[in-house]
Amino acid sequence: MKVGGEKSMSKNSSSSDRRNRSNGFLLINNSKALKNIKMYIRLLNAGGILRRYFIMNGFDGIMTVMGIIMGSYITHSINPKFIVGASIGASIAMGISGFVGAFITERAERIKEIKDLERSLFTSLEDSVLKQAVDIVTVLAALIDALAPMLFSLISVMPFMLAICSIISLELAMLIAIVLISILLFSLGAFLARISDENVLKYGLYMLIS
Repeated sequence: MKVGGEKSMSKNSSSSDRRNRSNGFLLINNSKALKNIKMYIRLLNAGGILRRYFIMNGFDGIMTVMGIIMGSYITHSINPKFIVGASIGASIAMGISGFVGAFITERAERIKEIKDLERSLFTSLEDSVLKQAVDIVTVLAALIDALAPMLFSLISVMPFMLAICSIISLELAMLIAIVLISILLFSLGAFLARISDENVLKYGLYMLIS
């Protein structure tokens, strides 16, 4: 019995060691991947355009939901299911449009830059780090363009999701949604202010009253 117990403990220990090594490899690989992505962004100087995609499309997502809410209010047909459904549908459409549009446009621009550089250097850059950077950053830009409006749209309609579940009243959902949208708009302005080293309050108010 003692020998069997020792064997069982040995097997458990070895399987635990394998899991730990596997988790360690995953962490190392993830860390390397993040470092590579950061390097690619710096190499192409793409930080600015990625931030612009995030801000502009996040703003579009918020204002789309605001438009749906205002339209429902003006027509006296405020229905939380309609507001949530229309907002999710619009955000999905914006996400697909944003991904395809950004991917095609960004890739075309970056490929043109590489070809211009190849002509200047009289050499192919097909297998270069620069080409890898273009591929990764193009996909990253498209993902940000797609996910930003979807993320901000979903956050904006969360109060109406609670109203559908009868957790809060429709009137309270309207009030919370307006406050939440105002906070999101102000936050986007504050983010721009941090980037440009400007007054946070001023930029936040600019975005809010827009």
